[in-house]
Amino acid sequence: MKRLITSLVLTMLACTAVAAQRDTTRISGMVPAATKDTTIELHQVNYVTFKNKDDQMEYYKDISRIRTVLPYIRMSKRIYTQIQEEKANDSKRDYRHYRKDLEKDMKAKFEKELKDLTIGQGKVMVKLINRETGNNCYHIIKDIKGGFSAFTWQIVAKHYSYDLKEEYDPHKEWILELAIKSLGVEYDPN
Repeated sequence: MKRLITSLVLTMLACTAVAAQRDTTRISGMVPAATKDTTIELHQVNYVTFKNKDDQMEYYKDISRIRTVLPYIRMSKRIYTQIQEEKANDSKRDYRHYRKDLEKDMKAKFEKELKDLTIGQGKVMVKLINRETGNNCYHIIKDIKGGFSAFTWQIVAKHYSYDLKEEYDPHKEWILELAIKSLGVEYDPN
């Protein structure tokens, strides 16, 4: 252990000596006029510190969960918009047929993938759907499929410690919101 500390101290001293030597070197000559007014843009760097390890672990888990469920969030937002347009433009009968056909197609495509999500990923997905659509999942299910179906899914969700009626609050979910902001352009639900 003493050897490790000694070698680290010697390495740091050598680096500072090299850095000091480089600082004394001066470059003589004229600076071209074009470089005097040149502006260099630097990317913004976010540095995040946490008060405890639990918040830090939750932050990194949320980033991973967001990356996993983001394609489903994008798709659900797009489909919800389409359903709202169909509901406004079609008769009740046509809308019901459209909704049932769409539900059948979505089950065929995504049922297995969505069943493979973890409980944590599902919770993040419910929160992000609420964040992106402005409606909680209970309201969305009730609006599309009816009150009994929404009630049934709420019971199932409670079994897995979800709450479909919960509204997204960025202050309460500050770690999730921080993870979304750190993803930057990668998180674009449109």
